[in-house]
Amino acid sequence: MAGGEPPPFTHEDNRRFLQMLRDKKQMLGIGSPKVEVQFQDLTVETYVRIGRRELPTLPNCVVNAAQELASYSHMCTPRKRAVKIINAASGTIRPSRMTLLLGAPGSGKTTFLKALAGKLDLSLKRKGKLMYNGDEVNSSTPQHMHAYISQYDLHHAEMTVRETIDFASNMLGTNNEFVLIFGMETIEMIGEAARRKHDVVNEVDKNLDSFIKATTFGEGRNLTTNYIIKILGLSECTDTLVGDEMRRGISGGQKKRLTIG
Repeated sequence: MAGGEPPPFTHEDNRRFLQMLRDKKQMLGIGSPKVEVQFQDLTVETYVRIGRRELPTLPNCVVNAAQELASYSHMCTPRKRAVKIINAASGTIRPSRMTLLLGAPGSGKTTFLKALAGKLDLSLKRKGKLMYNGDEVNSSTPQHMHAYISQYDLHHAEMTVRETIDFASNMLGTNNEFVLIFGMETIEMIGEAARRKHDVVNEVDKNLDSFIKATTFGEGRNLTTNYIIKILGLSECTDTLVGDEMRRGISGGQKKRLTIG
């Protein structure tokens, strides 16, 4: 190609690479990490004001704010009633499966997904059991075990695609050691298991090294960012502003892929 650029990175290349990792791990007896989500009598409720006080008018806002301040001082109790958004739901989501959640608008689908991911708003109260692999979810549960992708694409309009992913990578504590979806820890684990079994991994190491070099050719930046940009097909808009209603930027589909990244 002109300029010595490598061929474009495709999903087929990524699929072959991940299959190579999977086959190697199976040969060495290393199982892939799996998470089973279980929920028992899962209930999510909130408290709402009674009658016309819920309408967003100026008098209501003033009175509601005054009552909230008074309630903090225990001078009065605001008139609210409990409303259950999710009522005693129970079930199991098996690992390695894609589950489709269907429901009418306003039926609580988003709240249910946020409850499973531990991302509920502070105004919502969760009851019942929520378990990952049999362990109950609490504030000490590692955040990397679950993720929630919002239906809204909220980004800084004046940042480029690369800057947005770089910023997210830094804020989430991702570094160059986690280059791939499975992470370099997986590669190190494969190498350690192979050494224990006296297996020859030179060819695998060469393939992994070639893949990393191919996905980060000429970039000289964060390897994680480069991989995410290429696997999501955002290479053509890497240095384009995200944009908003007032600034021209990337398309809606590209913005959704950026949110996923």
